Amino acid sequence: MTGLTLVSFRQTAVPSEPDLSPVHALLDFLSEGSRLAPRLAEVEARELVCELGTATAELASQQRARAVVRLCTRPEPWEIGIERSGRDLLLSVFQGGQDPDVAVFERRVDGNTLARKVIETAGRLPQDGRLTAIIERLQASLPFGDAAIVEAETVAIDPASETSIVISAEISLRTQPPAAASTALRADLFALLFRGRIRITVGDHQRELPDDVFVFLVAEQLSVMTLEALEAWTRGRPYYRRLTAGGAICGVKLGSEGAASLTLGIPRAPGEARTSAWTFPAVDVGALAHGIVAFGRALSRTLLRRDRAQASNLRVHSFRGRIRELSDRLRDATRNDSKINAAPEIYRAFAEATRSGASKSDAFGRTRLRFTSRWTAAVPSIDLRATFLCGDRLVVGSTREVSCLDAATGSPLWRRVCPRAVSVMTPLGLARLEPDGALTLHDLDGGDPIWSAQLAPRVGTSASGAVVSAPGLPRMLIVSDGARHLAAIDLHSGEVRWRFAARRGGGFRIRRAGKLVIVASGDPALTALDVTTGEVVWRFCDRLRFASHVAVDQDALFALAGDGAFVGRGGTRLHHMDPWSGQVRWSVDLPAHVAPVGAPLLGPETAVIVAHGRRGTSLTGFDRKTGALRFDTAVCSTTASCLMVDGTVIVNSEGGELVGVQAGDGSTRYRHVFAGAVEGDRPRRLEPVLRSGALFVPQTEVHVVRPQDGTLLGQLPGDIIPDLLRVDERCDVYVAEESGHMAAYSAAARLSLVRA
Repeated sequence: MTGLTLVSFRQTAVPSEPDLSPVHALLDFLSEGSRLAPRLAEVEARELVCELGTATAELASQQRARAVVRLCTRPEPWEIGIERSGRDLLLSVFQGGQDPDVAVFERRVDGNTLARKVIETAGRLPQDGRLTAIIERLQASLPFGDAAIVEAETVAIDPASETSIVISAEISLRTQPPAAASTALRADLFALLFRGRIRITVGDHQRELPDDVFVFLVAEQLSVMTLEALEAWTRGRPYYRRLTAGGAICGVKLGSEGAASLTLGIPRAPGEARTSAWTFPAVDVGALAHGIVAFGRALSRTLLRRDRAQASNLRVHSFRGRIRELSDRLRDATRNDSKINAAPEIYRAFAEATRSGASKSDAFGRTRLRFTSRWTAAVPSIDLRATFLCGDRLVVGSTREVSCLDAATGSPLWRRVCPRAVSVMTPLGLARLEPDGALTLHDLDGGDPIWSAQLAPRVGTSASGAVVSAPGLPRMLIVSDGARHLAAIDLHSGEVRWRFAARRGGGFRIRRAGKLVIVASGDPALTALDVTTGEVVWRFCDRLRFASHVAVDQDALFALAGDGAFVGRGGTRLHHMDPWSGQVRWSVDLPAHVAPVGAPLLGPETAVIVAHGRRGTSLTGFDRKTGALRFDTAVCSTTASCLMVDGTVIVNSEGGELVGVQAGDGSTRYRHVFAGAVEGDRPRRLEPVLRSGALFVPQTEVHVVRPQDGTLLGQLPGDIIPDLLRVDERCDVYVAEESGHMAAYSAAARLSLVRA
C-alpha cells in the first residue's frame, strides 16, 4: 500500500516592493554587463545604501582615493571596490577568501551619476537620521571636482633566477600616494586586483598567458600548490591539484616516482570546444619551487615599492610568509650537509667497553611462578605516564600532586602538591617539566626540590628526551627546549651543559648509543651528537624525513626515513648505517603497503619492521647484511605491541593474542589466545615486560610466559586492568588501572632443581 504524506509549507515573508526596488535598480547599475545578480531578498538594503553613500561622499571630497563596500548577499558576501580616477569612478565587484572571484573589474562610471543614483535610492527608502545625514553630505559634495588622473603603468617583474624554470610578468599598476602609517594589519584584496601578462620559461620552451590575468591571484595559488607538492615530494607521496584562479588555469601533478608536471592556461570561453592550456612535463620539483620563490619575492618587492601601505595588507603579509616557508622547506629538502666521522674508533671502543660488563639472567624463565596479593591502593586522577617503580619506592603522579608509596607495604611515604607536568625518573630524583618550561628535580626521600631551571615553553610540541647515566659519562638529562632545541641539563647542578638547534621545530626522537646521542627531529637529516659536548659527530641527509626512533645493536644502526603510519601513507626507506662513522652500508625502499610503526626490531640475522594497516599488524624482515627482503607476513588482525627477545618477535595484540614469530624467516613459533574482553577492559598499553628470563604480558590479566617456546609460567590474580605494568628484580609485579586502582603482587616461593 502506498502512503500519503502531507507536508505544510510556510511562506517566508518577502520585503515589500517599495523597499527593494530602489536598491535593486542601484545594484543593476553597479553590476551592469556582469554575471553578478544578487538576490535582493537577502541583501541588507539600508546598510548597503548607507555605506555606499558614505564612500561616495569621501571619494568626492578626496578624503581617500579608494573605498570598499561590503555587499551582504547569501550564502557568501561580495565586495564593491571603488577607485577615483579624475571625475570618474572605477567599480570592481569581487569575492574574497581562499579562492577569490572577480565579477566586475574597473568598470568606469561617472562620479556625479553614481552620487545622484545613491541620493535617489536613499530618498525612496524609509527615512531616519542616518539616511538624511548621508543625503545632505552627498549633495554638499557634488559636483565631482577635478582630480589627478593616475594612469596605470606597465611594470616588468623579471626575477634574477638561475634555475631552469623562470617566471616573469608585466603588470598594469598604479602608483598610490603616500599614506599614513597604520598600526593595524587588515586584509585588502581590492588593492591587489591588477591585471598583467605572465611568462614562464622552462629550459628552451617559453609560454605566455594573455594580459587579462590577475597576476597576484595566480601567484597566490601557485605558491600554495608548489608548497603542497614540495611537501608531498619530501614524503614520497603523489600529488595532483588543478584549479582556476585569477582567470588562469593552474595545475601541478606529482607522480609517485617524483617527476612533476606544470599546467598553465586560459579557461574555455563560451563557444570554444576546449581550453587553451599547455603542460610542461617532467619538471624538477626543486626548480619549480625556486622559480616560484624568485617570482614571489620580486612581485612583493614591486608592490611595496609602488605602495608602502601594502606592508599592512594581511594578504600580502600571508603571501610573503608562504614564500618564506616555501624557501625554507626547499632549503631543508635539498640541502646536503652530510658529515662523516673520520675518527670513529674512539666511540666504537667506548661502546665495546660498556657492553663487556653487561650480563643477563634467566633465573625465573625456567620455573613456574605463583603470585599472592600484597596490597591495594586508590589514587584519584592517576597519571600513568608519571608513575615509576624506583627500587623499594613507587612514585605515583596525579593531576594535582605527586606521592611516594612504599613498594613493600603500599603505605604513603610523602605527598607534594604539584601542577601536572611531564615526569622523568633519573638516578638523582624525579624530574618534572611543566608546560611553561620550568624544570624541577625532586628528591625521592622527601619530595623536596633539589634545583630548578627555566627552559623555553613548549608550544605545539610534546616534550621528549633521554637520561644519560652510564659509566664514564656525566649524569645528564637531555630534554627538548622549546620547539627547535635540545638542552643537556646536568643532574647535579641543574646547569645547561650544551644546547643543540634542529633545522625545524618538531618532536625529537632520541636514542643513546655509547658516547653518542642519535637525534631524529622530523627533518630530512639524522644527526649524531657527542654526549659530553653536544658537537655534531656525523650527519646523514635524505630526501625523506627522519621522524621515528632508530635501533642500535653493537656496530649496526637502522633508521627509517619516511612518513610512518600515523602521519600519512607515503614512501619509506630503511637505512643500515655504521653508528660510529655515519656511513651508509645499504638502503632499501619498503613495500608500498608497509606503514612502519616505531623503531626496527633487530634480530641476529634480520631487521624486522612492524607495520599497522588494513590487514592489522604485519612484520617485514630484511637481511641485516644485504638488505634483501626475507619475509612479509601478517601476524594478527588488530594493532599490537612487539618486542624482540633472543631472535623471537613477541607480538601482543589488543585482540587477546600472543604470538611468537621467528625473526629469521617469519614463521610462527607459538600462539596463545587469551580470554577476550570488551573495549573498555583492554589495557591502555600492551608492551610486554621481560624480567629475569620471564615475559610478563598485559592483557585483561597479566600472563607470564617463557619467551623462547611460549610456555605459560603463571598468571596474576585479581581483576584490575593492567593499564600500567611494572616488575622488579624479584619478579614482584605492580599494576595500575586508569581509574586510579593500584595493586602489588609478590612472587611466591619456587622449587628449582639443583644438581650436585
